[in-house]
Amino acid sequence: MPLVSVPAIYDGERIQLLEMAPVQGPYRVVVTFLEPAREQAVDARELTRFLASFGAWQDERSVEATLRDIHEARRSRDQPPAL
Repeated sequence: MPLVSVPAIYDGERIQLLEMAPVQGPYRVVVTFLEPAREQAVDARELTRFLASFGAWQDERSVEATLRDIHEARRSRDQPPAL
């Protein structure tokens, strides 16, 4: 089996997995300390970077008009699609 990584937190005494382990039974593991755990508070720069990673829909039409156009485009047609 290839190496499998599962995120975890070490609180100074115990290691707590942040996801379910993808294996069952006893396994040999390698523990790698990556960086100190930070507080849950989000840095403003990180939040800005996170929000900038998302695309945004910009349109002058109302939500209803946009949804109507999407539904119209998805309706079945009498003619097969042109290739």
